[in-house]
Amino acid sequence: MNYRHAFHAGNHADVLKHAVLLYCLDALKRKETPFAVLDTHAGRGLYDLGGPEAERSPEWRDGVGRLWNWPDPPPLAARYLEAIRGFNADGELRTYPGSPALATTALRDNDVLMACELHPEDRAALRRALPRKSNVQVHERDGWEALGALLPPAQRRGLVLIDPPYEEPDELARAAGALGAALKRFGHGMYLWWRPLKSEAALDTADAEILKHGPRETLRADLWIAAPQRDGRLVGSSVYLVNPPFGLREALSEALPFLADALTKGQSGWRLT
Repeated sequence: MNYRHAFHAGNHADVLKHAVLLYCLDALKRKETPFAVLDTHAGRGLYDLGGPEAERSPEWRDGVGRLWNWPDPPPLAARYLEAIRGFNADGELRTYPGSPALATTALRDNDVLMACELHPEDRAALRRALPRKSNVQVHERDGWEALGALLPPAQRRGLVLIDPPYEEPDELARAAGALGAALKRFGHGMYLWWRPLKSEAALDTADAEILKHGPRETLRADLWIAAPQRDGRLVGSSVYLVNPPFGLREALSEALPFLADALTKGQSGWRLT
């Protein structure tokens, strides 16, 4: 409950996570049938890049800030920047949208967002940030409990975003267990699981836990801007997808080398498996 994403909004990890999120949402819209989005740890929704948190830790400058005026980014990055510009109409980068805010831009009238947030201040901000529509729901609910209570969705298809704060030492293993349990309830759903990249071995172990729940198509993308270390500040992140949408592997194959170069501080790199 002490983690506040406002200190990290728009950093390299958000770039990777949100670029992939938008691709997944666009893929869901290829079919006319409605879909649901479950965001287990939603946060505030909108982040002021001129606010005190961002000023104290301006990680966005080496994330979205490096890409903001890039002349010809690959399609995955271009789509991401298009979405961020939608929240900055005058062309100046002042506001960064979190995952639930980005999700609302993709919803049609019959699609639903279920955004879960326990932190009272962040939950109140989230309610103010999101459109007041019947298909945009803010839940005062534990994200882990929501995976059991809200799945499968009534729409029968959709995306589950799992992005906990990773404050507890066992949270990676807890997330793997929760995702495995969710697959028993909503096995054909699309899952996007974000993780900090500090130990490749730890992520490999977590991934292996998911594969115990039966053969499924998976995709993992890692991006780092400096050599990852188990202790110290976050310099890399990983997204793991279950039932990834068609075309995402190819889009990431083009975008990841670009992002590793554009966001680099030295010793940058990427991995796609």
